[in-house]
Amino acid sequence: MNIGIIGLGKMGEAIAKGLLKARIYSVCYNEKKEKRIEKISNQYPQIKYLSMSQLINTVEIILVSVKPQDIKGLLLEIDGISKEEKLFISICAGISTPFIQSYLRKTRIIRAMPNMGALIGKSFTVITQGESATKEDLDIAEGIFSAVGNVKVVSEDLIDSITAISGSGPAYFVYFLKALRDAAAEIGLSDISEKLVMETFTVTMGILNEMGFSFDELIEKVASPGGTTEACLRFWDQENFSEILKQGIKKARNRAKELGK
Repeated sequence: MNIGIIGLGKMGEAIAKGLLKARIYSVCYNEKKEKRIEKISNQYPQIKYLSMSQLINTVEIILVSVKPQDIKGLLLEIDGISKEEKLFISICAGISTPFIQSYLRKTRIIRAMPNMGALIGKSFTVITQGESATKEDLDIAEGIFSAVGNVKVVSEDLIDSITAISGSGPAYFVYFLKALRDAAAEIGLSDISEKLVMETFTVTMGILNEMGFSFDELIEKVASPGGTTEACLRFWDQENFSEILKQGIKKARNRAKELGK
């Protein structure tokens, strides 16, 4: 199966790597940055660079991994080249299938949102079917993203919200870990702060995955009445930490919606 990837940044590269590993896909790409082209050519000689017109005219499946701000110009360029019906898979945050369809009327469209887990083959990707796409197209997209992790089909109205959680989520967790590291350093643990935080995070995820505790159950098991954990959690509740987090998520979701306008 021939797949052309437009935009081989970190996510595009992760997907390409997964596809190569699956050994049932032939991958080519187009990329504007010369340094990236040089890096990809050296690291993945089996991935062929093609000009935009060559790529559009060579493959049946086009996977687009560019910044949302660049999508309009790209769609105009593709529309000026493509003369045949294609399957177009977009991972551009906030860009709806109707928006893409308004530029590429002959194209069958799947929208997908992977996350950074794709870098290690453990992405959680959601996909949705555009109006002109078929069940077969959805199955093809599911196969493609299964090469880099787990896949779930959802309705399009959920994707911006999922983007705000799953797509952006790795940065949220690391932001919190960074704050914990800095707090550890401030209370005299600077020499081991990062390792301490990472080990604690890793063991916590292990407990949740292996023992099946709910979030509330785990908190209850750690936070004994009148203890150290409760002192911290009570302060966070008083400062409305949970509400601040929720408001931030809503801002991310709203930004995803804005990008599609």
